[in-house]
Formats: sequence, C-alpha cells, structure tokens
Amino acid sequence: MTINNNPLPLIESLSISQPPSAENENAVLHDTVADSSTFSRILAIYSRNGVSMETYCIEEKQGCDFVNNWNYIKNILVTQKGKYINRNRKITEYLIAATDSKIFKDSLSDELKIYEYQKEGESQVRGCIVKVEFSTLFNDWFIYHVLDQARLAYNEKPIKVSEGVGALKYHELFADFFSANLKNTIRDDEWDSCGRDYFINRVRYFTDRFIRIECILPAFPCKSSNSNKVGGAVPDKGEELALRRLIKITQDAKEIYPPGVKIWIVSDGHVFSDCIGVDDDVVDRYTQQLHDMYEKCKGPDSDAIGFCGLNELFFQGASAASFDQSCVEDVSVLHYTGTKISSVSDTSRQILMKGCDTDDGSLRREVNIPNHPRLHLYRGFSRFMMEDLALLPFFEGYSRKKFKKVVSKIAFNMIRRNDAYSNLVELMFPHHMRISIHAHKNSGPKFGVKVIAQEQCSIVRDLNDIEEPTFEDLLHIPTPWHNCVVKVVSGDDTKKEQFYLTKSSVIKDALKDGTYKGEWKETCFNAGHGGHFEIQKKN
Repeated sequence: MTINNNPLPLIESLSISQPPSAENENAVLHDTVADSSTFSRILAIYSRNGVSMETYCIEEKQGCDFVNNWNYIKNILVTQKGKYINRNRKITEYLIAATDSKIFKDSLSDELKIYEYQKEGESQVRGCIVKVEFSTLFNDWFIYHVLDQARLAYNEKPIKVSEGVGALKYHELFADFFSANLKNTIRDDEWDSCGRDYFINRVRYFTDRFIRIECILPAFPCKSSNSNKVGGAVPDKGEELALRRLIKITQDAKEIYPPGVKIWIVSDGHVFSDCIGVDDDVVDRYTQQLHDMYEKCKGPDSDAIGFCGLNELFFQGASAASFDQSCVEDVSVLHYTGTKISSVSDTSRQILMKGCDTDDGSLRREVNIPNHPRLHLYRGFSRFMMEDLALLPFFEGYSRKKFKKVVSKIAFNMIRRNDAYSNLVELMFPHHMRISIHAHKNSGPKFGVKVIAQEQCSIVRDLNDIEEPTFEDLLHIPTPWHNCVVKVVSGDDTKKEQFYLTKSSVIKDALKDGTYKGEWKETCFNAGHGGHFEIQKKN
C-alpha cells in the first residue's frame, strides 16, 4: 500500500480559462490542519497462521520491509506477553523498540506496535504494525475497526493455480479481458508500458487462489443538485445502463475465468453530500433506489454487484459497537451549502477525516505554486463546483465574488475528503482491484473505466453534433449522476432509436425552441426501467 497524495492522476491536463483569484485561493488556507491521522501511522496490515505463525499475506506501506524480516516479528510474538488494549479483550499489542525499528526501514526511528486480532469465524490472526508517536483512544479503536472490517478473509485461502507447462494464466487472460472490455483508454495511456504488469501482479491475489476477482468502484453518489444537468433526484436510465453494463462484464468474464468477478460500488455520496448541495437523507434515498433498480436488472442468481458506503464502512461489525462518540468531538467538519445533515453521516465524516486525512499543509503550499498539478486539481474542482452549485437556492442573493469565495473553500475541502476516502478504501479493501470513473494513465494503482459503453449510449454536447467530444477535464468524465439520458426516435417508418448522454438543459432547450417534441419518462423501479427523455425531431 502507498499513501497517495494525488489520487486522481492526469489532473495536470486540466485547463481553466479564469483561475480563481489570489484572494479566493488564500481564503481556503485556514482550513488546513496538521497530519495527525491514524492512516499515516499504519505501516503494514497482515494475516498469519494461528499455529505456525507464518504469514498468509502482508500489505506494506511507506517502503517498509516486514516480509523479509518476519522471523523478527515472530520472535516478538513468541517471547513478549501481549497486552490487551480494549475492554472487550479483542486486540493484543506488542512493542518493537525504537532502536530496532530501523530493521524494517532505514529512516524509521519510532517505537512500533504490533496489534493482533482474531475475528470470529476465522482461524487466521489479523495484524497491523504502526508507528506509535502517540497513542489515543481513537487510534486504538480505529485500528481495531480496520482489523475487524478490512476485507482479509481470502488471505487464508490456499494457493491453487499451477504454474506448470500448459497451465492457464488466468491473470493474463483477465488483464486482457479488462483492457478490451472495460478500461477507459486515454491519450498518454501507460497500460502497455507498465500498467498491465501492475494489474496482473494485483489480480494474482485472486487468480492464484482461483477465487472470484473483486473490484471496488467509488461511484454512484447521488444525482447532482443542478437541474440543468439531470432529470431529477432519483436513479434513471443512466444508472440503469451503467448497472446493466457492469453486470454484463461480470457475466462475460466467467467465459475466461470461471470463478467470475464481483464489483463493489463503494458510494462516496456521504463523503461529499454537504459539499455538493444534497441532503444526507436524499443520498440515503438515492442509494436505496439504486439497490432496488439493481435487483430488477441483475437477473436470476446474480451476485455481480455489491454495495457499501461511508456509513456501512464505519458502523458495521463487532468493532462498531465499541465506538465512543467523544473520540471525534474535536473534529470539525465544515458545511457550506445549507444541506440537511444526518448525525450518523456527519459522525462518519468526522471519523473519516480524523482517521485518514493525511494533509499536513502540503495542499496549502501546492495550490500556491504556479503550474503545480495540485493547483490544477484545485482549479478544476473550483470550476466544476461553480457550475454544479449555480442553481442551489442556498446561494440566492450571493454576489458572484462571495459565491466564488465559498466555492473555493468547498473545492479545497473536497480534495482533502477525496484523499481521505481514497486512504480509507486502501485500508478496507487492501487486495481489491481499484477501478475509477475518472480518467487515469492506467499505470496503477487505479484504472479508469467507462461505466456506460459507446454501443449503449453516446456522449454528446449537442443534438446537432453527435460525435463524442474530447474531454480535456479528465477529472469529470461524463457520468449518469451529472447528466441525463435522452432517447431520440427517428420520424420515418423505421422508428430507429438512439440513446445519448447529455445535460438536461440541452434537451429542454431543444424542446423549448420547437426543434424536437417529446417528454420525460419517469423511472419505474418495479420494472427496472430508468427515467429518460424521449424525443423526436419535428418535420
């Protein structure tokens, strides 16, 4: 695992015609805090055999080498008397003296702790190695929660795939399948030069055990609050097409890899809802409706897609019951758009930022360096949110200057939350294949995908120009939750139909000026049919 301070590659390609003023850039700086996150102190997550003490799998961070020094760790586990760190006597800790920490990395000079935990129903022992620096009730709980909830159950599955002559190389077959069927290929793509090898190395965690490959896709947050972009607040044809495409990918994958594939949609709705002008309960309703739509789309006996979000990541499992609200009372999550806040979701945001916000002032410095990639990222977020929040009633009466100032703060906070959520996903899904709706160079650890295929629905900016445009803003590749779908029916006897993904304002303008006739068809969740515009050009 690696700390990823720039989790959205290619942002250096963003362009903005009118960058935020120096006043607006400086206005966000007071929101920066020092890095005191638990995430930055975690050096390794592993699991081992409960009897022989040999490891099944170790995920290392920050350049540490515990794999080749495991005998030292074993000696500590055997010779030290472990200490329970919580009332439930679930977690045992062991100490590695600061004088010995350099064994694992030359630059280490901190006392380290080993935390171990045996989850109910498992024979393996889960473990975590952390820098001590300081110990708090929150850190102890957060590490317990990560050990309890991280997807490590497959670690103790035995390696099954033979490397002999004639053996199928499922890792290579699946990499080629992914590249041909799901990967979003862009200019300067690095898949062939290094990404494919990285992908293969990661996917072998699953294929060597001959178990189902699992991917994570942070996406499907909620609909935009901007009515010029979307047709409403509920999942519609865009979500339907995306779900059907992901389901088909998992079905087709079985033809080359029999155990198949599962895609986990890890919703980031509650990470950003208060930043994007959407009430927490609206996110909850959208998520439930998305589940309902999936149930109608998936077909019989399908386990193609799983769902979880911020609240599920923090408030499920044995460890959740021991969470103490007072641990996060010192964390202030700033809200700028007047949305209705759920106490549970806000607590999740507090845990997220306290546990995984690794910003130590670097973002503050970087957004003030001309041409720095993080400055481009910040400006890209600012520009996008200026458009996305333009119609939000909360900002009625704001001067343009005041609005831009608030949006600059929102953009700054969104970057930090995005980084923190990426860190959280890394901890909770240490082995899963990481796919993204954003464009990437596809060198790893994340790989860009298109959730809607060209043959399903073409992306257009104008009904009079149906060529798919090139998107310079690679952060915001068009998605179902920032657009709507329109079905254009030909006026001749053939009655041909074509679906397009575009902004709702494009369709509304075409209907208003009389170029087209038609209407919006509402989503029917019972049938699994998403809402969309259906229009026909007037003669």
